[in-house]
Amino acid sequence: MRVNVGSLRPVTACLLAGLLVVGAAQPAAAAPRRAEQWYLDELRIDQAHKISTGRGVVVAVIDTGVEAGHPDLRGQVLAGGRSYGASGDGRADEDGHGTHMAGIIAAKGSSDGVTGIAPGVKILPIKLRKEDGVYKSAGMARGIRMAVDGGAKVINISIGGAGLANPVEESAIKYALDHDVVVVASAGNTASGRTAVGSPANAPGVIAVTGTTRGGAFWSGSVQGPEAVVAAPGDGIYNVANEGGYGWGDGTSDSSAIVSGLAALIRSKYPDLSAPNVINRIIRTARDAGVSGRDPQYGFGVIDPTKALTANVPPVTANPLLDPAAAATDPGPARAGGADEEFDVTQHGDRGGPTDQQVMVVGIGIAVVLVLLLGLVVFLIWNRRRYRREAARAADIPDEVLDRAAQGAYSPPDAGYAPPPGYPPPPGQAPPAGYAPPSGYAPPSGYAPPSDYTPPSGYGPPPGGAPPAPPRER
Repeated sequence: MRVNVGSLRPVTACLLAGLLVVGAAQPAAAAPRRAEQWYLDELRIDQAHKISTGRGVVVAVIDTGVEAGHPDLRGQVLAGGRSYGASGDGRADEDGHGTHMAGIIAAKGSSDGVTGIAPGVKILPIKLRKEDGVYKSAGMARGIRMAVDGGAKVINISIGGAGLANPVEESAIKYALDHDVVVVASAGNTASGRTAVGSPANAPGVIAVTGTTRGGAFWSGSVQGPEAVVAAPGDGIYNVANEGGYGWGDGTSDSSAIVSGLAALIRSKYPDLSAPNVINRIIRTARDAGVSGRDPQYGFGVIDPTKALTANVPPVTANPLLDPAAAATDPGPARAGGADEEFDVTQHGDRGGPTDQQVMVVGIGIAVVLVLLLGLVVFLIWNRRRYRREAARAADIPDEVLDRAAQGAYSPPDAGYAPPPGYPPPPGQAPPAGYAPPSGYAPPSGYAPPSDYTPPSGYGPPPGGAPPAPPRER
């Protein structure tokens, strides 16, 4: 069977256009970078994002600065500041540590990028500077106050030192807690020579975060101690790096950033919830691990983002981390047995209207319909003209004749027109002069011409035929 390839081209083009648009709407489920983020799957972040993305919340990252131009952070980073008094803001990072933390919290993801715990938040970078090779307490305290005054509702501190928090740091942390800000800090890493939870994580009221491995086991590189509050993944955390790159991080710094992202999800889902109740929700919904109840490795347990966003948690009137009784006892039945709670996503939607993903899907659906309708119209017009051209070429008839024919506008035969030999003249037209019937023609048996018929000039009756009788006179 012969196929007219030319007739398929417009259809193919329309279908390809539609498929390309539809294909753009599909999530890059097999994107290599997203596949490296095992901790997102373990924490069921995709499920949590159906409830909250952190939209409307500002998270301060007190660190080495944040590279705001990274593709996965573009548009996510506010101006921020520098705690050491230099001019400029925090949107530069020569080290890469702060950029990595910001990505864990807020990376919005691209076709082959990474996803943050709370991709709807804004990052407020507060850049620190090492003095004599360390981050001094004075700079840390100034950074905390700058973050509070800059509008942050969650502060992530993935930088710390050995020993107890000094009065300067404790004063700044109290300033944050008094202004309804959740403060999250990394417990510390054994690779740095630490043996106990460092500052400012060990300051009263701060969520001190230890690390876990894939599967939820305690990470051997994490310090432990009675100040531990919750645990989160910290081993092999893949996310953004400075200079537009990507890379792995190991440490409680990463664990702290994950918990800060969770705090932002909660604050977005429950905008009227106070900081003490955000902290209470995190610890009460944590999955108990290790020794029953609070322990030096996991604290109250491994975080459970979906449960933290949906569980029915009794309210508190004060920060549970400032109450020794709350810190030393099991948080309550909301986390008993660590069982997952079933929930209805439609009852826990992210407030503030449809998500960006929903708007994108609707827009792409409309675009697909418009492309297909336009393609169909173009094809019908093109196909009609193609058939007319092919008919014209086959009959060698000018286009203007076909156009008149399409309108029922054929002209009558010319005056000198004669049918081919053997064909009778058209109705209403007399045979031309000298016309004779074909040789051998005889009228049918029993046929007689009409009484008033007169043969044309020069025409004789057919062989064997007799002329009609003359009309009788009356």
